Amino acid sequence: MEPLDRVRIVLVRPEEAGNVGAAARVLKNFGLSDLVLVAPRLTRPEEAVKWARGAEDVLEGAQIVDDLETAIASCAVAWAVTRRGGRLRRRFASLREAATRTAALAVAQPVAWVFGPESRGLSTAETERCSARVTIPTSPRQPSLNLAQAVALCSYEIALDARETPAPAARRLATTGEREALYRHLEAALLQVGFLHPQTRRARMATLQAILERADLSPHDVRFLRGIARQVEWAGTVANPPGEEPPDTG
Repeated sequence: MEPLDRVRIVLVRPEEAGNVGAAARVLKNFGLSDLVLVAPRLTRPEEAVKWARGAEDVLEGAQIVDDLETAIASCAVAWAVTRRGGRLRRRFASLREAATRTAALAVAQPVAWVFGPESRGLSTAETERCSARVTIPTSPRQPSLNLAQAVALCSYEIALDARETPAPAARRLATTGEREALYRHLEAALLQVGFLHPQTRRARMATLQAILERADLSPHDVRFLRGIARQVEWAGTVANPPGEEPPDTG
């Protein structure tokens, strides 16, 4: 399997069938083929076939899933293509930087590029569900790109990097699904010992998640951290028997 075969283009709740068909066409233009639609809301779906001219196989092979988590769970990195910042305050990668990293990782692991619906783009929650953010620089006079145009620009950059002399594969990363399970486990453990509270858990977990995402966790790293989480849960149970409130750590 070639690196481009491991690049997954994810369209979240696409609304225009023509854009889906055109996206399939540009994927084939640049040697990509893995297209995933998350809960599509297409009007006149027959239009997709017309706009996919020459890439009907990519369109027909597209997976349809119910949620973003399913679409990206097996991927090492999921790039949110967006101008939305979100609570995690991760920096935006440049298109060139994201494409270079994608080419390196896709030597061994799937990598997703995630695009939002035409009318509103990705939500804050969807942006934060991805592990990294990339934005396409545009003029403030007309900052919004057509969905198929955005897919075309990103596909071109990814293909350009993948066709260069392949870089050594980056070390294998934990998948987004594995990392998400770790974050939920840490959240439960930190609630148990009183580091998190209902009113602070969201902001504090966002900060912790941002720190860990910068660490490029491997599967071994995730297992190690989950072992710590299990021990923290046990210590919390001993220190705070059921029915007792854990101390407030601020």
